[in-house]
Amino acid sequence: MRTKKKGGNPPKFFMLIYFISYKIVTINENPFAECFIVIYYIQGSDYMKKFLLIMMSLVIMLSAFACQKPNEAPNEKSEANETNEVDEPDHTDGVALLPAVMLDGKLYKDTCYINSLVTCGTMDGKIDKVVPTNEFPKNDGESNFDKCEYQYAGDGFLTVYYEGKYLLFSTGDIWDETKKYVANFTGTVEEVACDEDTKDATMLRIKDIDVPEEFKYIFGENTEYPNPFLVKLDYVDVHKGGEPIDAKEIEGKKVTVYFDGTAHNTELTSSALVTIDSAYEVEVLD
Repeated sequence: MRTKKKGGNPPKFFMLIYFISYKIVTINENPFAECFIVIYYIQGSDYMKKFLLIMMSLVIMLSAFACQKPNEAPNEKSEANETNEVDEPDHTDGVALLPAVMLDGKLYKDTCYINSLVTCGTMDGKIDKVVPTNEFPKNDGESNFDKCEYQYAGDGFLTVYYEGKYLLFSTGDIWDETKKYVANFTGTVEEVACDEDTKDATMLRIKDIDVPEEFKYIFGENTEYPNPFLVKLDYVDVHKGGEPIDAKEIEGKKVTVYFDGTAHNTELTSSALVTIDSAYEVEVLD
């Protein structure tokens, strides 16, 4: 008859607890549990080892929750913060941001268009404080490009007079609202001139000119436009319905040309055609 030795190995159930506990120790690096494991190997009775195993398991289970690293819990919050980040930072490392000014608690940014609707040259105020170009102004009366003068141009828009130009600034970026300040005319493309070598479109000849009343002053005493206008296409965006289109494909199409308000050969006595060499974009209407 086989007899059971005293001081033998504990039941497999407790050994399983020990194995799981050891894995938790190695993951959580719990010094208290390590102490229990060391004590376990000290000579003692089976009952003592069972007691230590039970105590060790309880301590490890409790400490596993208590010792959770602080940066593990807020993961969901940090991910949420990433989705709510502002698209454009309020400062960059050495890279110049869009020219902007702060007035009445509103940040006005350069639209990169000239305001051709300025009817009064008297400005409403001056900007004298200048912050670095790699950050946006945070206080009223500040600019991030230079000292300048300003004139209110409508809800959400500001005219900034700088270096002899009336720059259009706005609090948003909505073209449908912005374009009403930009000089333009409508006509039909009579001919598309192309470069002989590159075959790229370089100029449009536009007939049947129609100029909005508010922009007729640009052409001086000319109020009728029997002759075509020429529009240079250097870096000009040509599109239809917001989608880019090859300028060589718009011959015979009705278009609206947006430009910076500068036109050449506008004198009544000039035999040369009116020329626009500073167009922003050509919008194809049909």
